[in-house]
Amino acid sequence: MSTPELLPYLLKVNGALLLFCAGYYLLLRRLTFFRLNRAFLLVVLVFAPLYPLLDVSQWFARSQSLPVPLLELAPAWQALPVGAATAPEAINWLGFAYWTGVGVLAVRFLLQLLSLYRLHRRSRSTEFEGVGFRAVPELVAPFAFWQTVYLNPAQHGPDELPAILCHEQVHVREWHTVDVLLAQLSLVFYWFNPGVWLLRQALHENLEFHTDYRVLQSGLLDSKAYQYRLLRQNVQSQAHSNALVSHFNFHLLKTRIAMMNKPRTAPLQAARYLLLLPLAAALTLWGCEKKAYVPEPVSVSQNQTSDATKAMYFLDGVRTTSAALDQLNPTSIASMNVLKGRKFMPGFDEQAFRKDFGDIGEQGIILIVTKAGENSEALRAFNEKYHIVYKEQSPEDKKITMRVSSGNDLSTADLQGRLLLINGKEATPGATKLAAGSVQSVYVLDAEKATAKYGEKGKNGAVVITTKQ
Repeated sequence: MSTPELLPYLLKVNGALLLFCAGYYLLLRRLTFFRLNRAFLLVVLVFAPLYPLLDVSQWFARSQSLPVPLLELAPAWQALPVGAATAPEAINWLGFAYWTGVGVLAVRFLLQLLSLYRLHRRSRSTEFEGVGFRAVPELVAPFAFWQTVYLNPAQHGPDELPAILCHEQVHVREWHTVDVLLAQLSLVFYWFNPGVWLLRQALHENLEFHTDYRVLQSGLLDSKAYQYRLLRQNVQSQAHSNALVSHFNFHLLKTRIAMMNKPRTAPLQAARYLLLLPLAAALTLWGCEKKAYVPEPVSVSQNQTSDATKAMYFLDGVRTTSAALDQLNPTSIASMNVLKGRKFMPGFDEQAFRKDFGDIGEQGIILIVTKAGENSEALRAFNEKYHIVYKEQSPEDKKITMRVSSGNDLSTADLQGRLLLINGKEATPGATKLAAGSVQSVYVLDAEKATAKYGEKGKNGAVVITTKQ
């Protein structure tokens, strides 16, 4: 994913994380539905990176066949390669800063894993009253990672170990490490978002709430005795600080004790979760990516040329007319892009475009960029406002386009098995030697597009040439 594509994606992901984080802290955090809260937090961490990649627009498409898209329009100039817009320098710096942060957090994550591995190597397997754990020789607060409990038995009396092991075994049985690792990975990629840090804290906090509740349900200790044990162990929790483990003691001790003393939430309060469903639906619809626009060539017939009057013309980001373009010197053109019907470039802001220029309908939009204006402020502002990114033509396709446009014929080696069409009819390579200035358009289709349009004949791609009538 390139930097210009990455930035809008990150904006959507991190916007969703912030919204759901606010929803959790405002509506759900104080509820005693610990399992539901855990499920909610996990779904948020998975949903946010995925929803911008979903395209549900087809679910709402009409069942009847759509009208034939408007004929692709090409001015009576030599076909020109499509130039790539230069990304602003600021975007490159933003991309560099983002990946630098990801690298730093990734290294930190790996060092945390290495620290746990070293601790595991120094520990030994043992058990207490039939419950297995890893005995650590140094001062360390009890914790669980994956399916293993770690503690220093010399730090705890026989009367303390049953409650400690019961607590850590809850973390083990419930696979709480999966939650913690998912939160840490989210932190690596969205390190700049305060919502991710808060969601990670909320996830750790909720896991401890749930574990405390399960320990009290076991009947090993009453509420007061258990809370007193937490208070005694609180100092030891600083002995082994690693964000990847589930500790017997959590730094928000006061909050944990308050939650243990809180009455169970009434079942009707579960309706709060439904309030966040419209937010997820709205984000999914808003984040639908428009499919990439790839021009499909069609030959120009006499009864179709009148469609040219329906097109919108833009020269260097400024709307113009067909008559004004007739006065333009073809050699001054750097690139030309043609949009048709309701098919637009990835990320094209159709809503903003409609607001400024009215209903688009099925008419074409022709974007012409001159060599003198390709770095102009007007064009840059136009592209940024409507989210337009130009796709560069491949060197091989550019070679074919320029050879035909300049009056040179194509060889069999140039075509490489592609289907050749001139004015809608199949032709041989020798027929491509056309007089310079007589070519109206040249399109090179890849195998997928050519096969979809021309069947088996287009399995290797196609070159479609239209001459001036």
